[in-house]
Amino acid sequence: MEQKLVSIIIPAYNAEKYIEEAVNSALASTYSNFEIVIVNDGSTDTTQQIIESLVSQHPSIRSYTQSNGGASAARNHAISKAKGFYILPLDSDNYISPDYVEEAVKVLDAEPDVKLVSCEAKYIGEKSGRWKFKPFSLNLLCRKNLIDNCSMYRKADWEKVGGYCENILGREDWDFWLSLFETGGKFVRLPIVGLYYRVRSNSKRVQTRHLHKSLVDTLNARHKPLFYKELNGKLYYQRTYSKTINKLINWFKPQHVYVENNASLYEKYVYAANEPDTVKDLIKVPRQEIQYIGFEERRFHIPGTKIKKSKAMIMFEPTNKSHLGYYEEQVSLFKLRSYLVLRAA
Repeated sequence: MEQKLVSIIIPAYNAEKYIEEAVNSALASTYSNFEIVIVNDGSTDTTQQIIESLVSQHPSIRSYTQSNGGASAARNHAISKAKGFYILPLDSDNYISPDYVEEAVKVLDAEPDVKLVSCEAKYIGEKSGRWKFKPFSLNLLCRKNLIDNCSMYRKADWEKVGGYCENILGREDWDFWLSLFETGGKFVRLPIVGLYYRVRSNSKRVQTRHLHKSLVDTLNARHKPLFYKELNGKLYYQRTYSKTINKLINWFKPQHVYVENNASLYEKYVYAANEPDTVKDLIKVPRQEIQYIGFEERRFHIPGTKIKKSKAMIMFEPTNKSHLGYYEEQVSLFKLRSYLVLRAA
């Protein structure tokens, strides 16, 4: 059986110290049908000269340049140029084991319901030892990134979710995994050390820690349906306790969302009914004109009870193909707000 092409994509920004080691680890792969696609993300050191030297020596390497746009933009650029069926992102300061690509392909080839394959890892640089990952579950993934960026997936799935979110600086891989698993699928972690992850005091992960609140806000905007199903509400800055906090809040101010079965493509728009336009703009799904009709009622809420027959629910017509769903929220003990969500004619 013919091997499917794997594209190993490497975004590089001021990576002169490590990029050659990263590329050489990919070149040493035991899997023979691969290409390496490098995007120089506006480096100001000698990264471009090193890339040009590597390209001249190895026909399996292609490279592109862009002005500095961040890791997400560089990955999206590289993947848009990639010809592979499978994608493996590799950061320019890390490296992989020779057998990682081959073992990951075996799983994805054999199991179509597996969306993502990762591996065990070891630290290098300013830290050593094994990276101890927590067991995977979708619920825990909603609260914590459990997977390193260097994990293999199908290019078709990257296209379906709209690529990496370029509004996020730091932890953009976490956002991408959430997008990937919003529609189901399985995750496999190979029982091999396939990644060698470099710890540096000036790494991007360290430099973007102060953006934690901004990240959580963006994740809430982009993955509201998933969080409401797994956490019963939003993700909080104290992420670990999100489900408990939501349980308490829902006792006094419940919310309820209904989306028609044939309107799943527009689920995020229904869930975003009570959100500002800035949040709706972060939804990356095929867009059509969406219309919201809002209602406000004086309605006393007895804590612990469910919302009953809001105006939006009463107006919703399952047989009307333009009706996508409705959103109900008790905004106080005495006020009920609801939204009928329509596909505009």
